[in-house]
Amino acid sequence: MRWWTFILFAVLTLTLQTSFAPRLAVLGVRPDWLLVIVVFFALHGRRRDAVLAGWSIGLCADLMSIERVGLLALSYTLVAWSVGLIRDYLFRHQALTQFVVTFVAALCVQIVWMVYRRTLYAFNESLGSELSLSFVVAPIYAAIWAPVAHRALLSAAPMLGLPKPRYSFAGSPSLETRRV
Repeated sequence: MRWWTFILFAVLTLTLQTSFAPRLAVLGVRPDWLLVIVVFFALHGRRRDAVLAGWSIGLCADLMSIERVGLLALSYTLVAWSVGLIRDYLFRHQALTQFVVTFVAALCVQIVWMVYRRTLYAFNESLGSELSLSFVVAPIYAAIWAPVAHRALLSAAPMLGLPKPRYSFAGSPSLETRRV
């Protein structure tokens, strides 16, 4: 991975997450572009680089929040590590796979964050409304952005130092015209 390009990209994404994402909130839920980026690097980068990228994005997000330092860094590191473990069993260039992986990652992160919030803070919001927002709206909204972001980032993969796929699919028309 090209770390200088990654740092510039991470700063841009963090800036967009804090400045532009609140304008796109649906039912009070912002898109989690940082999680989408962590899932992208976990699916397409080297595992070690993906975990370091997840940790650094999470740490920067921690420093920009009022929450205790380490919660987002640990969450995104675990997402990058767990997605990196299963990525060899997935069709990672398919939009449905990117959607589902991001949805499951966002759902797991939302569960952990909800338990954390409920343990440390007193809430006057009902558990049912928090569950519907945390378990339905937030993961779906993050997952909707995944195929769009993955497509844009895969076109910039050489700049980020990520390998482009070198295989073709079995039903490819270019293979049917060749003589073997």
